[in-house]
Amino acid sequence: MKSNVIMMSPDRELFGIKIRQETKTGFLNLSDLQEAYTVARVLNGWKDKRIDDILSSKANTERIYYILKERDLINTEFSVFIQSCEKNGLVKYLKEVGFYKTNGARSNKATWCDPYIWVLIAMELSPLLYARVVLWLGDKLILNRIEAGNFYKSLSRALGVFKENRESIDYVKLAKALNYKIFGKHETGIRNLATKEQLQRLYELESNIAFAIEMGFLTTFEQTIQTILR
Repeated sequence: MKSNVIMMSPDRELFGIKIRQETKTGFLNLSDLQEAYTVARVLNGWKDKRIDDILSSKANTERIYYILKERDLINTEFSVFIQSCEKNGLVKYLKEVGFYKTNGARSNKATWCDPYIWVLIAMELSPLLYARVVLWLGDKLILNRIEAGNFYKSLSRALGVFKENRESIDYVKLAKALNYKIFGKHETGIRNLATKEQLQRLYELESNIAFAIEMGFLTTFEQTIQTILR
């Protein structure tokens, strides 16, 4: 999947705040996390905590080093890493190596980071956030979206057999049919708001239809559309 789509799924929500995530990089939005914590802090009477303070902690600097090192994302020695962070700051280092970024301006300004680092920060903010984020670690939201995209490509290739029979293929109609079947409606960007269960159903449908075409069970484009909507 080449495009870096921003997901805002109900499966990525904390205290009413949808946590944005990039599908290509996996980066999660730290600005959304800070907003979610602020909401929870007011509701629960927690003390104020800032993400910058968590990132300035020596213990968390060490944890982040091993998060990156164990994934073979950096080959820097521990002492060199610590010295660099003490001199220039952890955030600057993470930006330089591509695991932390800020984009937008003023009211649209947002900060993003590597999902493993994001999880560490969320867990440091509060025990309740810790529990909720742990449950995210076992889901397949991003994986299911990637699979749905890959199977759509496979389905599009399978439809090529109808072109050989000089039948026109309406890919917009195909996309709409799939959306109506899974989501009950069609609108731009609807898949970016999907739950992992909906995406699971979507890529299973795409896979089954592609298989039916390749095996000769579906022989025309219109028959394919009617089968999807059945």
